[in-house]
Amino acid sequence: MPSPHLSKKGRIQNVLLFFIIAAACTLSLLQSCSDDNEVELPVDAQIEGYTLEWFDEFNGNSIDEGSWNFEIGDGRDYGLPAGWGNNELQIYTDEQQNAAIVEDDDLSVLAITALRDETDGYTSSKLTTNGKISVLYGRIDIKAKMPQGQGIWPALWMLGDNRGEVNWPGCGEIDIAEVIGSDPSTYHGTLHYTNGNYGKGEIQGSYSLPSGAFSDDYHVFSTEWTDTQITFSVDDTQIANFSIEEDMLEFRRSFYLIMNVAVGGYWPGYPNESTSFPQSLLVDYVRVYSIDGYNPPAEPPLEIEKETLGGNLPDDLANVAFNDDFKALGDAKVVAYGAGGQPSIYVSDNTINGAQSIAYNFPGGNWGGAWFELAAAASISDYSTIVFSVKIPDELTDAEIKLESPSSAAAVFLINYQSEEIENGFHEYRIPLSDFEGLDTENTHIPFSFWNPINENGEFVPGEVIIDNLYFE
Repeated sequence: MPSPHLSKKGRIQNVLLFFIIAAACTLSLLQSCSDDNEVELPVDAQIEGYTLEWFDEFNGNSIDEGSWNFEIGDGRDYGLPAGWGNNELQIYTDEQQNAAIVEDDDLSVLAITALRDETDGYTSSKLTTNGKISVLYGRIDIKAKMPQGQGIWPALWMLGDNRGEVNWPGCGEIDIAEVIGSDPSTYHGTLHYTNGNYGKGEIQGSYSLPSGAFSDDYHVFSTEWTDTQITFSVDDTQIANFSIEEDMLEFRRSFYLIMNVAVGGYWPGYPNESTSFPQSLLVDYVRVYSIDGYNPPAEPPLEIEKETLGGNLPDDLANVAFNDDFKALGDAKVVAYGAGGQPSIYVSDNTINGAQSIAYNFPGGNWGGAWFELAAAASISDYSTIVFSVKIPDELTDAEIKLESPSSAAAVFLINYQSEEIENGFHEYRIPLSDFEGLDTENTHIPFSFWNPINENGEFVPGEVIIDNLYFE
């Protein structure tokens, strides 16, 4: 068990981590280090088989800045496209109207509140313990009452402490609890990581209340975490248990805590006339425990390339996007390019042909794309049609499809073609090669490229585009 370290302010903050935070008191005091704001160890916090290592009961007059940071703005100051990478609408602030200690049902709680302003749009708050409190293994309990409403997205979650060294999802993400506001009776616990194919790994467990909503009352959302498994529970009822496989090393390193309320985004959708404001996530406490008798192994070393989306892509990676029976053009590699809008590339098992497909994760915000390049130029002059299937974000209304030879290039735009909706959310396009005017079809070395996904307003769209079952006929 790691040794106890206590925060500078207000409460016991014995950090379950492998780096040092200022130590000022001993755990045996069972109270905070501040003489003028003592907090007794909660009676109901003691759980057999666990030792309480850090907690915040939100009983003070203000948010403890020794433990919590505010992330401010729309995400661009943190290396993300505007909208925090999810096309969210809110601006995060550190204003009391968005985050404060309040009273609710005789409880002193943290309120994170989303507001709508006629002039400034939506505001909310996002609190993290990044750089202050870290967790590696143990049990995390958060007692909270969720907001509700179309387009409201509260989250209690964690990101890897190495977020600044390796991009998401290679840092790992543990979603302790998410409740989509349009479905306020359903809880989700999720893991995100980079899988063994350099793609996005995701595992999710969900649970629906037999009656009522998570906005009606407080519930305890728990995550128990060892080096071999992660378990999600609600009110001590196990919802899901996931093994940590060998391509999930993200979950054998330390994480920090996050609490926020987003407004809008790809998953929850967007507010409409039925959505009322303000909407508040109310948190009664956050408690972190070690597991008695558990001796964790050392953290594995970080291999940035291995845990980065796209990673060390094989030269013939593009082959998985072609129809398994179409071999006429030989091997192909995939290449990305752009002015900050180029996608990360990885293999996906979301497919309609064969075992794998190609996924492009576009960041939005600027131009960019990727192409398949043949090992040797080939003739496509005997074919009349290019056929391919794509799975795209709902907001994407147009993109450029380009074919090239060493001496020529020609492009068409998706918006000008009808597609057929097929299985698993894919749409199949069939485009006559004659539409690629001026292309040297005798000597083609790029038989497919996908550029500049945009929405109906002409804005570059972030999100995942999956390509599969490409062939010529």
